[in-house]
Amino acid sequence: MAGLAAFLHRGAGTDAERRAANWLAQRAAGPKTRVKVETFWCRPNWALAQAWHAALALAGSLVSVASARAGGAMLLAAAVFVIADATTGRSPGRRLTPERASQNVVVTHSVPGPDRVRLIITANYDAGRAGLVYRDGLRSLAARARSLVRGFTPGWTGWMALAMVWMLITVILRLEGHHSTALRVAQLLPTVGVMLGLAFLLELAGADWSPGAGDNATGASVALLLSRALAVSPPQRLQIELLLTGAGDGDGAGLRHHLAAQRRTRGASNTVVLGLAPCASGEVHWWGSDGALVPVSYAPRLRALAGKLAAEQPQLGARPYGGRGSTPALPARRARIPALALGCLDDRGLVPRSHQSGDVAAAVDRAAHDRAVQFGLMLVDAIDAELGQLAAEPVRRPGRRAGWLRGLRSR
Repeated sequence: MAGLAAFLHRGAGTDAERRAANWLAQRAAGPKTRVKVETFWCRPNWALAQAWHAALALAGSLVSVASARAGGAMLLAAAVFVIADATTGRSPGRRLTPERASQNVVVTHSVPGPDRVRLIITANYDAGRAGLVYRDGLRSLAARARSLVRGFTPGWTGWMALAMVWMLITVILRLEGHHSTALRVAQLLPTVGVMLGLAFLLELAGADWSPGAGDNATGASVALLLSRALAVSPPQRLQIELLLTGAGDGDGAGLRHHLAAQRRTRGASNTVVLGLAPCASGEVHWWGSDGALVPVSYAPRLRALAGKLAAEQPQLGARPYGGRGSTPALPARRARIPALALGCLDDRGLVPRSHQSGDVAAAVDRAAHDRAVQFGLMLVDAIDAELGQLAAEPVRRPGRRAGWLRGLRSR
């Protein structure tokens, strides 16, 4: 992880990210492996894209005072664009951001045997921006609020979209002939919220890159170690593929590109994804759900396997977590591919020093990193054993393994 963290300012689409990809490709090379650096184009500045949409919503709120119809149309468009960008990475605001070239490092182990389930072990290796919104005070406040409602809350994008819908409702009421002071106050409150959101987004869009040692050099390190261990002692029924993605911080552009390319060439019907979130400090967690807009649940069967493993190995201290951000496995789950995310979190449910200038290699807790490797290896063994139990049934019905994968996809 220290070697990857040495590539400072390795933000999405930067020269440092390209050099880091080549370095990772060299590190991942080995006997019976095929390594490919996969270049793709993307628009990774999601904060600037959403800032355009927030600005459109603010303009719509102001215009609605003079023309409710025109302002309402602008607010409706802004809400739709926010949702589209958060779920697909495509929107008019995204088209107004710079396009950059990024790279995925794809490592395939040449394990003989037909009819294997492909297990993609993935983590992003790029560094995120160190914006004000990631300061400990704001993050701790958000964590406490989420704890009070036991995680039943949308992510920040969800709040942004709700504020725009709230403003749109007040505009509709104005069209119905309501012009009270209470209605104007009701419109002012979400308008101020969106204005604050716009300020944070603009600051984040131009902020400097964090060192990214914990988030997410540690995830990439755990993924690489898992891949090496499984190459030495390969599972019986799994084809292991290591995918280290560029432009992954924030919205997972690298994994989205890779999965789209795979669907065009070979399909993804026989695929499972294990995403490695930061493993810098704290206890091992598996994500039950995640998403900055509306929370998306991870595969129930994989969550059940992780829960069973945690009960059998209490010394690892692993536990579930309901996230409201974006893990390296989230794009796969949105594509309805069986997926689960693993990582380490502190007592607040946060990644320590994430997106901060203090996220350096010296601050990483090696013990937490090693626990994540251990739990990941055990989970892969559990997935392989589950497939083995299906194969060992006295009467094997056609398509049973495919049925298990369909069960993983169910929500």
